[in-house]
Amino acid sequence: MVKMSNNLIAALLVVAIAISGFGLMTVITLTRGPQVTGQATGTGSANVTITGTVAIEMIRNISNFDSGALDGARRILTTQQDNYGTFDDGTEGNNSNYGTCDDQEANCTYPFVIRNTGNVNASINVSSASEATTWIGGNSPAAYVKGSNNETAACGLNFTQAGNLGESLWGDLNVSERVICNQMDYRDTPNQDEIRLHFNLSIPDDAIGTKGVVVTIGAIQAS
Repeated sequence: MVKMSNNLIAALLVVAIAISGFGLMTVITLTRGPQVTGQATGTGSANVTITGTVAIEMIRNISNFDSGALDGARRILTTQQDNYGTFDDGTEGNNSNYGTCDDQEANCTYPFVIRNTGNVNASINVSSASEATTWIGGNSPAAYVKGSNNETAACGLNFTQAGNLGESLWGDLNVSERVICNQMDYRDTPNQDEIRLHFNLSIPDDAIGTKGVVVTIGAIQAS
């Protein structure tokens, strides 16, 4: 058996320790797993588009004064008061209730009722198919129109907004469009989306026969 010197044994021990240390370090380095830091984020959006719609409904669209005699004098007939002689008296009615008169729709004198069924405020205008001189005839006839609230504040409290033709302010009913309400409310809660349209006729004593005219109600989105 070969005998080793103490110096050789010491040298081999140093080499063995060095290899063991390197191997330990190598194992530690290789088994160290990857580290994850932070978190993932993202953004998104939800969109909706609501279109404004202008729409009106005529709840009542007939005003009929029926028949009567003028008896040689100019007569004023309106949808707001008792009328002369046998002409039907005016009555406000309410929504689908046409008032008293003789309980027949065709023979009751009441204002038109307009409801805003859209989802925006509307500007309401009115015009007639012809001038009073044509459809009434006679010496200096006249036709007038005005609005009022059928529901509280439908066109501003007591129709006081600028530009409205309402309450005590009668305006000519003719072929030119007249603004009745420039901000008619669309909200039905609270109930404030209905207005009335009243008529006033000045009938000269020389007019005769059945008279009538088509009235057009227009609506555009209020500015």
